[in-house]
Amino acid sequence: MGSCSVRHRPIYFQTTRGILVKASLKTVIFLVLIISTLVTVACHGDVDIEAAPEIAYGEVICEQCGMIISDEAQAAAYRLADAGLRIFDDLGDMVLYHRLNGEDVYIFWVHDYQTGEWMHAPDAFFVATDDLMTPMGHGIAAFTYEAGAEHMAEEHGAPIYEWNELVSGRLVDLPRHVD
Repeated sequence: MGSCSVRHRPIYFQTTRGILVKASLKTVIFLVLIISTLVTVACHGDVDIEAAPEIAYGEVICEQCGMIISDEAQAAAYRLADAGLRIFDDLGDMVLYHRLNGEDVYIFWVHDYQTGEWMHAPDAFFVATDDLMTPMGHGIAAFTYEAGAEHMAEEHGAPIYEWNELVSGRLVDLPRHVD
């Protein structure tokens, strides 16, 4: 019996100046891997997962309801552990979406009802009332300070919630909930 040997043919590339370059298959595969890694890194960019989200109001749609997000004061968002971003037109839609999908969330963002500034949702105090008009009618407002939440709660005879109560509680506890 004869021995069988496998011969790899070299691969030739022509440069822009017409010069032929000889390369082995291993070299070509190595170069393809290097180039694809560089392209992936360059296209991914650096995402600061701690930074407040930037939303193109009037252009981006809500993950939960599919409506265009136009009310900056009511918008909410969360950043996933893999740096992905979910954006919502109503704080209640964010709570509902998270309850239904249970994604691995790194940080939740809401707007303070009084100042309109972004804040971390777990640091906020929340008031839920049918009297508050929000884009999808959930009627939830976030407050940086407990005093602001207390004032609204007294004014509307509404309860004050902490973040963990909103995300883990029953949907029927919230006004105008959507099942």
